[in-house]
Amino acid sequence: MILTRSFHDDIITLRITHYALRLTLHVSPLRILQVVQKPQRRGAEVFAFQLSQELKRQGHETRLVYLYPHEETCALPLAHSDRLLNGKPNHPFEKFPGINPFLLRRLLHAIDEFKPDVVQVNGARTVKYGAFASYSCRDASWALIYRNIGNPSDWLHGWHYRMFYQKLVMPRLHGVVGVSRKTLQAVKDFYGISVPIKNIPRAVDPASLVPTISRDTVRRQTKTPNDAPVLIFVGSLAPEKRLDRLLRLTQQVRLQMPKLHLWLIGSGPLQSTLRQQAHSLGIAESVRFLGVQSNVADYLNAADLFVLTSDTEGIPGVILEAGLLGLAVVATRVGGVPECVLDGDTGILVDRQDEQRLAEVVCDLLHDSARRHKLGARAKNWVGANFTIDKITGDYVEFYQQVLAFRHRLAPTIGALHRELA
Repeated sequence: MILTRSFHDDIITLRITHYALRLTLHVSPLRILQVVQKPQRRGAEVFAFQLSQELKRQGHETRLVYLYPHEETCALPLAHSDRLLNGKPNHPFEKFPGINPFLLRRLLHAIDEFKPDVVQVNGARTVKYGAFASYSCRDASWALIYRNIGNPSDWLHGWHYRMFYQKLVMPRLHGVVGVSRKTLQAVKDFYGISVPIKNIPRAVDPASLVPTISRDTVRRQTKTPNDAPVLIFVGSLAPEKRLDRLLRLTQQVRLQMPKLHLWLIGSGPLQSTLRQQAHSLGIAESVRFLGVQSNVADYLNAADLFVLTSDTEGIPGVILEAGLLGLAVVATRVGGVPECVLDGDTGILVDRQDEQRLAEVVCDLLHDSARRHKLGARAKNWVGANFTIDKITGDYVEFYQQVLAFRHRLAPTIGALHRELA
């Protein structure tokens, strides 16, 4: 019997898939080491923290390892089993050769101490450190899985950085999880990876989104009148968030709604620049820089509309948090945002270059409370049904099992199948 190469490969794929499914029928508890950059309250870090908690609730053993300390307020809590490696983010070795050997040694010790089945690296510098740890543990049985949250072309600039990641870092991965279909495809195209990949959306923990103080109390603490319409942003005050755009939008809307206030929750490198811009636009008295908050639910619950004006995103956790609290969202149509906001149904999406349209949509929704509340109610149902941490944790466990099966048990089987079908 003569088989075409396509049919030949299809048979191999089917046999591999069948074998992997049989392996996952009896799932034993896994040991999962989450490597995170800092214990800061930002998207990737908060998700890794919440995923670890849910994995523990489902019977798995987890440990969080943080490469660097977080010196600002409201850091994530460290459990007794977690490890803070106290690396120096500005150490000269971080730029050349790109890896601090002293920090790498601490990471290797943490891996050896925990003896994981899976090491998951959660973006930023954790990816290169995970890769170089795997170089140092050539006989290790653990699988290295990268959780990607954005398009690499948005942050990986310069041919030398690109070559460093393409030639030295990415080949060490055994699997990649992408928070959105669009960004996952971007990673695959950018690096040309051929390891198992899976789209598992960002998710939030409803238990962590319970307001602890009343709307009136938040308004009083932020010196915001109870009758003032409030826009809110939660996230890093960083260039990619395009908060300059949000400040100009606020200025335009205030021409029709003079009582409008804007709350900015978070910290970042552009804070002083944004303060200066608010002054130059004549809106400084209406903009509140509230810093990082341990319970953003209090502020989301006291605002009227969440606005995201970014140039690039994966699936922003804060959009899901706003939706779960029934807060309507206006956002730019970038990255994976259209995968978590249904335009016209659970929120409104606008092209990022169209600042005039952004201002018009925000103004219209602030004037139309019935539509705003309808969008918020639909968002609450949509997020609750599709983007909660308990629902997606099983997808992670299944992917871990598939990668481990592919890595340890299927490699020899593939060779045998090729010989059998040749």
